[in-house]
Amino acid sequence: MQRGRYLVLVVAGLVVLGSLATTGGYAWYLRSAGYRQACVAYLSECLQLPSDIGRVVPRSRRSREFDDVVVWLPDRRDRALYCRRALVVETPQPHDPEAYEIQLVGGTGEISTRTWLRSDYRVMVESGLRPGFAPGGPQRVTFSEMDLSFDHDGFQAALRHAGGVIWFEGTERGYAKVHCREFNGYTCTEPVFLQAAFAPHHQGIRVDRLELIVPRLPLAIVGLRGLFGPDVRSGTFNGRLLYEERDDGRHVTVSGECLELNLRECTAGLTPRPWRGRCPEITLHELRVHNDRPVRLRFAGVLTGVMLGDILATWGLGEVGGQFALRVGNAELSPAGIEHFVASGQCSDLSLETLTQALGWGRMTGNLRVVVNDLTIENNHLKSLDATMIVDDAVQQPNWVEGKLLRELISRTLEVNLPDVLPERIEYTQLGVKLDVRDEVLHVFGMHGPREKTILTVRLAELEMPLIREPERSFDLSGWFDKLRAQAAERLQRRLRSLPAPADSAYDADAP
Repeated sequence: MQRGRYLVLVVAGLVVLGSLATTGGYAWYLRSAGYRQACVAYLSECLQLPSDIGRVVPRSRRSREFDDVVVWLPDRRDRALYCRRALVVETPQPHDPEAYEIQLVGGTGEISTRTWLRSDYRVMVESGLRPGFAPGGPQRVTFSEMDLSFDHDGFQAALRHAGGVIWFEGTERGYAKVHCREFNGYTCTEPVFLQAAFAPHHQGIRVDRLELIVPRLPLAIVGLRGLFGPDVRSGTFNGRLLYEERDDGRHVTVSGECLELNLRECTAGLTPRPWRGRCPEITLHELRVHNDRPVRLRFAGVLTGVMLGDILATWGLGEVGGQFALRVGNAELSPAGIEHFVASGQCSDLSLETLTQALGWGRMTGNLRVVVNDLTIENNHLKSLDATMIVDDAVQQPNWVEGKLLRELISRTLEVNLPDVLPERIEYTQLGVKLDVRDEVLHVFGMHGPREKTILTVRLAELEMPLIREPERSFDLSGWFDKLRAQAAERLQRRLRSLPAPADSAYDADAP
């Protein structure tokens, strides 16, 4: 019956890689003696899954080969795995005279919601990983030419010609390294790598660390639509994914680089209107998720050709126009908000008429151009802002501003109440302002006229005259920002309350 015991351990080792998610191959753990049918019966009894073996071939005194081995799911409704050839070779060592290695060549496996139930997956994982730590297990398992497919929770991955190695250090630690050059039908110029460390934990197995490293791949072949919704077809990604199971739960960290993303594809279905524009490059320094909830995001990158109206459509300002480019030097976000954010950029062709109409104080015409030389936010507070806003010269019709809007602006900035004798509309010829914010205290400066202290110049009775000059005092914006921060915190709390409760933070190896 040793032949059957060998075969069970072979299949157990093979399942180790399947349990390590999408990039493995299946390792076998073998002790073999007896006839083929005896092996089949013993294998089926131990795994409690139907099994078949094509033939058993003794190669030498120290090696045996099993060919065409199939393990079926319950009721033989589909194949769980197949291995074309498994070779067991004894490799006696001074410290372990009964040591041996397993070599696997060729095979297929599928882990999917189409064929696997959660109970099936649990049986295969536990039957595969636990024996690897038992006394008398193999010191090393190598495999090659394995074709694997994975389909779970909307994510699909197909790997061809995967190879690698699994090795165990005593009864406490196991390791795996896997490589593959064909992913979802795409031949990579560089291989995809997976490294993992796992160990016994209570009655199950805990993946202490699993790291997936991918070369530059087209996002179209990654298949993110089932996970996130948007059907991203443009752009590429290269980077790493780190998965860890600790006492406080599951940790996932993603980092890498995305190039040439189409923002319309990325935002379709997530925003009221898809955002037009491109993302030439985004460097994702860190996206960390704890028990399925994001806890930290650090990135830097560039956005170009973004239509401001698409972003403001949420607030009914979809027709403001405006096209902007933004360079984010560094961004660090967490559930507490914006820990650090440094950016610069510019926006052109922004419709003042649409913007001022939305404010409700009155209207003015003109196309606004905004240049942000520096925007720095720390711990949800505006640390600094250096920006200029200039209205482009009128081309066909003169620019105008309503009298009631002028009165409102002058009252709020200069604290001067103008009489109600202003015309309903006043033509203006120049409008430009420089904004300088330090620790949420705003200083406003003019940009034309004598000593560049004029903000607005109007035309009255064919004469140009300065109407609004830069104020002598500064403006404390902290109260206004405090209200915004309170509103944002309230919205965040509502969103968190609407999310499903996370799983138990402590890792539970017995959980399905």
